[in-house]
Amino acid sequence: MKKYFQAGAMLVCGFITAGCASVAEHNTKMESSMTVENYVPYVFIPSVSYQTIEGFGAAYTWYADWIQHDEQSAEKGYDALFSDAKLSVLRFKNEYEYRNAETAPNGAVVAGYYAAAVKRCASYGEKPVILMCCWSPPALLKSNNGIPGKDGATLRKNAAGKYCYDEYGRWWTDAVRYYRTLGIKIDFVSIQNEVEFAASYDGCRFDPEESESCASYAEAFLSVYRHFKQAFGDTAPKMLAPETMSCVWGTISPYIKPILEAEPDSVYGIAHHLYVGGTSDSGKNEADPDSYLKNFMTLNQFYGTMHKWQTEFYIGHALETAKLINNSLIYENANAYLYWSGVWHSDDTAFETGELLNTDWNGRWYLCADYYVMRHFSEFIRPGYVRIKSISGDPQVASSAYISSDKSKVAAVLINSGERAKGYTVSSNEEYTVSSVTAYQSVFGDKALSADTCFRPADFTGGNKIILPPKSMTTVVITGAEGKGQ
Repeated sequence: MKKYFQAGAMLVCGFITAGCASVAEHNTKMESSMTVENYVPYVFIPSVSYQTIEGFGAAYTWYADWIQHDEQSAEKGYDALFSDAKLSVLRFKNEYEYRNAETAPNGAVVAGYYAAAVKRCASYGEKPVILMCCWSPPALLKSNNGIPGKDGATLRKNAAGKYCYDEYGRWWTDAVRYYRTLGIKIDFVSIQNEVEFAASYDGCRFDPEESESCASYAEAFLSVYRHFKQAFGDTAPKMLAPETMSCVWGTISPYIKPILEAEPDSVYGIAHHLYVGGTSDSGKNEADPDSYLKNFMTLNQFYGTMHKWQTEFYIGHALETAKLINNSLIYENANAYLYWSGVWHSDDTAFETGELLNTDWNGRWYLCADYYVMRHFSEFIRPGYVRIKSISGDPQVASSAYISSDKSKVAAVLINSGERAKGYTVSSNEEYTVSSVTAYQSVFGDKALSADTCFRPADFTGGNKIILPPKSMTTVVITGAEGKGQ
């Protein structure tokens, strides 16, 4: 049964997601398949290293203010997001001058999230990272004189018939200044969300090359970059591009190539979404994680020396989402992975609803299945950790591992997509001496039904043996030091 949180009480929303019988049947089936014939070593190799992780996070845009309608409830929501899951990257929507000059309607909302994240990150010695994205510039800069992206909306042209690239660069600079007056440190900027998509909601179309009907993304990007450089110098936000709907190199490259040719230092990293480039179905909430592999590997092949951020996606059952994130980290070498919505409102009160935290107008909320998926990565794989070689030895167990800069901790993620339990030993090896091991497990099944089976402490038998239940995700936290184990 789904429950909303409200300060002082747990209020039942009155909707039974899968039925108690279904949950009980799921648990019985799981228990019947929990025996293992043998335990195999889980292997991690610190000397073989890959990308540095810059963070995990989510967007706070539409509906994000709803949890703030109840102050105590909001504080608990912030705790779940920034203290428990330790989501360190916050993606905000640039709404500067959406309605009135020199202000933004979402100013107070994003300032509240930022302050909450700063406070909680400070408790474990870190600072949040802010990515500011534009869905649309203000109407006065649009060809259709409106915020929506309909009617092929792009930048407007000035009296001389030229696109307003300079005005756009100045607007972005003023927007950064405005949000800074609210105390928000903007670390990264993406000048346009889903640049190739003509949205019916907030949107603005840019093409790789300027035409009579559409402005050039490269010219707009470089205008913003040059204005930032002049206005802010070394404190200018870093810039990600092109934040396409697609992770297909053939879509991304035409937007990036002219920018890199003109100003190679202007692009901090590649940003993209996953709505194109693999198989997914939002209506059925299904995704095939392995269908993205070719495009992930191609991006890494062509942009291997650049930072790569996956900045928005939500489709898929919990186990599929877990495998997709793992695939992005392994095959793309992604440095950051952002879920679409950290806080959202959905009338569907199922456990799998496509957001991390589902809220209502009164500030009540509950945690959704993908919150636990993200937490398996975000709580223990901290910014600055480096991905290292990980070997599960089983094609049904996807794995990845990450080591802290001082080598004192290793966080390993193990995803068992099989129908049977798997047994592993986690112990010292030729390169690393293990001093202690803890683990957390979520049993999702093909479709996650309840928080009751999510993010539970896992037992080690015989000191270092662990069982991975069928259709489950396990994060193993290893404390130790480099050097041959005894």
